[in-house]
Formats: sequence, structure tokens, C-alpha cells
Amino acid sequence: MRHAPWVSISLPVLIAFATYSWAGVALKLHSVLAHPESYQSSVIQVTGVVSNHQFQRVKKWMANVDKCVQTFTVTDGADSIQAVYGANCAGALDLLRNRDRVTLQARFDWKPGKAGMLTVQSVVSKVTPYP
Repeated sequence: MRHAPWVSISLPVLIAFATYSWAGVALKLHSVLAHPESYQSSVIQVTGVVSNHQFQRVKKWMANVDKCVQTFTVTDGADSIQAVYGANCAGALDLLRNRDRVTLQARFDWKPGKAGMLTVQSVVSKVTPYP
């Protein structure tokens, strides 16, 4: 019984760290699309395959802006969602292509009666398939 105080203090700390570390786990699109109100304006991680990729470069000389905007669909099994990713064109390290398998950290936005949309904050991982 002399270990009881140590256990009672360490258990809540362990639970807090476990909860924090699980927050970065990728969600299934089915879960997000089935309960969009639960994820509204939340930053989530999703994994899927890129399709319908479109690339646009926005240059504004007066404002010194050089931004690359990528729009695409992320598909996870039978579910899919539209995504937009704006980044600085200088490095172009996160340039996506059709068939890339990606894990994205993105903000989910949804309005009743409309499809949800992901605004990508970062590309956590990207695997380009062999041609």
C-alpha cells in the first residue's frame, strides 16, 4: 500500500500525456463527414490519396506576393473531401501530385447543407507512387 500515493499522482499525468499524443492521430474521412458539426473549425489530421489536383500561382508584384495555391480531392477508401493548400512558391517542397498518398494537418470547415472543406496547414507526410 505504500505505492498508492505514487500511483494516484502518476496515473492522471500519464493519462494527460497519452491524450495529448493521440490528438495527432489521423481521422478517417467517414468519421468527419458523418459528424461534421463535431469537427467544425477544428484542426484535424487526415490521410488519403490526392486526385483532381490543380495548381495556380498567384503573383502580385506590388504586394511582393508569390503564392502557390493547390486545390485537390483527398480520398480515403470510399469517402472524399475537397482541400485547398496555399504556400510560398519559393521552396515548393510540398508540391502535391495526383496519386500522392498524404497525411494532412488541416482546418475543417463545414456549413449545413454544403460539403465540408479542408484548408491545409501542413503536409505531415507525402509518399509519391512509383510511375
